[in-house]
Formats: sequence, structure tokens, C-alpha cells
Amino acid sequence: MEDTYRLTLKNDYLFKLLLGSEENKACLQDFLECVLDMPAGMIADLELLDKELTKDEITDKTGILDVKLRLKDGTTIDIEIQNSWSAEFIPRTLFYWSKMYIEGFKEGEPYTSLTRCIAINLISQGFKLNSEVHSAYSIQEQSTHKPLTDLLEIHFLNLSAVKGTEIRQTITTKKQEKLLNWLRFIETDDKEERAMLATTSPILQMLNEKIDVLSLNPEERKLYESRMKLKSDIATISEVQYNAGIERGKSLGLAEGSRQAKLETAAAFKRFGFDIDKIAEGTGLSREEVEKL
Repeated sequence: MEDTYRLTLKNDYLFKLLLGSEENKACLQDFLECVLDMPAGMIADLELLDKELTKDEITDKTGILDVKLRLKDGTTIDIEIQNSWSAEFIPRTLFYWSKMYIEGFKEGEPYTSLTRCIAINLISQGFKLNSEVHSAYSIQEQSTHKPLTDLLEIHFLNLSAVKGTEIRQTITTKKQEKLLNWLRFIETDDKEERAMLATTSPILQMLNEKIDVLSLNPEERKLYESRMKLKSDIATISEVQYNAGIERGKSLGLAEGSRQAKLETAAAFKRFGFDIDKIAEGTGLSREEVEKL
């Protein structure tokens, strides 16, 4: 691998290639222990689902390269990397969570057979819900905050928040420190920084060695680059659409406000007995619109 070729686990193709493989399950287990704050015994012997990486899936603009797995207690977990935050992200992650929740459920089965599902979203940039590195959401009673159920759990990991040095001041436990190192390891495309972070953990050391010796053939390199470009294009399109929507909303708002003012003025003139044709001419409304007031 050329030193000038910068690899990053923010690339969902590379993330799934490494952490979604049987030989690297120990790395995935270690990552999940940090995110979910679960003991090792709960995550050991996890079952990887949807392990195959197909070219059509990678090059499809709607394709999501996620890592999906099942724990030995039946809990299903889906890990997804998103390049940038958008207004549609929350409803979309709920949609995919709901599909995961009912997947395999058959008519006639008791609802108690439905199992816990956890969505873990790594956001590269633009996360807007809060300034935290790690946010976990569930269903709770609004006043007492008592959990209704543990069947729904959604996590957001803000990769852009791990870059600053000030974040370490908020770290209070070894597990939080470990998670921070994991997220920095995923976020960086700097080989030297990745090597430094690898010294903090035997698991990261092992994963870093696999990245260093990884030799993408020309086809794999093309797929890697296509995912980088695809994520960038989607982020750009989303931002353009969002800005266009804001401007259109402003224009519609101004137009609607102007029309409402005309209607109110016309109604007032009509109450005073002004000629309808004169009102229409003065306000720019049609005769029919004035007559309906």
C-alpha cells in the first residue's frame, strides 16, 4: 500500500470489510462493549448477518453498507456510518430500526417474541442534536424518565466532536477513554495518528496492523474511492436541497404574506362600500376574489 494512499474507517466499505468479517469479530466485540457498556460475556459469540459485500450493493446510490449482527440473547444490532447529518436522518434511522424490529416476525406469533433492536449511527460531520460525542436514546416516561422498554435503543456517535483536545476533560471512566480512542481511530486518515492510537489497546493494535498490511487490488481500490465520492456527493446534494428549500420557503412565505395583506386591505375597503372594480384594480386581486370576501 502506498503511503500516499490514505485509508480511513469512516469509509463504510472499509469499515464493513474489516469489522464485518469473521476473522475480526474480536475487534467488533471490543467496539460494542465500549458503545453499549455491556460486559464481555454479553457480546461474545456474536453472529454476523449480511456479511457479503457485493459490487452492486457498493455502487448503488441507495445502498447502505452497514454491519449487522445478533447477540446470543437475540438482540439485533445495526451499525451504520453516515458522512454528514441531514434533516431526514432521524426518520430514516427510525424507519430502518422498525424494519429490523419486525424482520422475521411471522403472522400468528406472539408479540412477546419480538426482540431488542439497537441502531448505532456514526456521523462524520454536521451532527446537530447536541454537542456530545456519544448520545443514546430510548423510550421513557416524560416526567419520571422511567424506561418503557429496552426493545428500542438508538445511538449516535459524533466523529467530528472527537478531534479537539478539550473533549478529554469530560472523560471520567476508562471505558469512555477507550471509546474516545476507538472513535478517533475510526475518524482519522493519518497513518501516524492511527499508529499512536493503536498503542492504547491490544485490539486497536491488531486492527491497525491489518490496515497497514491491507492491499486493495485495483477493483477494491476503485470501490473504496467510489464510496468516498458517493458519500461526498450525497452530502453536497443534501446541503444544496436544504438551502434551496429554505430559500423557496422564504419566497413562498413572502408571497403568502403579501397576498394576505391584499385580502385584508380589500376586505376593509369592501366594508366601507368602495367599488369592487376599484378595489380589484388597487390591490391586484381579481373581481371574483374581492366578491368572495
